[in-house]
Amino acid sequence: MQPDQKFDLEEMIRERLEAIVDPCSTASGAPTGLVSMGLVGDVQIKASEAGVDVRVTLRITEPGCMMGALFQLTAQKHLSELPGVSSVEVEMDYAHVWDPEQMSPEYRRRLATIRAQREALNAKHLCGRNQGRGRDSNV
Repeated sequence: MQPDQKFDLEEMIRERLEAIVDPCSTASGAPTGLVSMGLVGDVQIKASEAGVDVRVTLRITEPGCMMGALFQLTAQKHLSELPGVSSVEVEMDYAHVWDPEQMSPEYRRRLATIRAQREALNAKHLCGRNQGRGRDSNV
């Protein structure tokens, strides 16, 4: 396998993993994939007689996350469909301690913008409800 082919395959792998949307990102109002969430660890590509063997490590955002098995199965299916790939191993790293800093910078900016818009909307809504009433009015 030539170095540029390996790079192209790794890009395709990351694109497929990015297509798997993390439901927590959807719940936050900013849906994004596993790569942007920082949930993709090591990606190994090794040429074999049958084609290319791929090994990927995935992570979860917190120990109680129930999505690990679904991420693993979905990644296995998507990566197995890539041309030239003869085998795929997707491993879950449940011991990894995820931190929001592991999200891509682009996604962190997008999430911050969405949160700021939400806060502004909430503040506007709250101010409108209390308009014309006393400052401490609960009515």
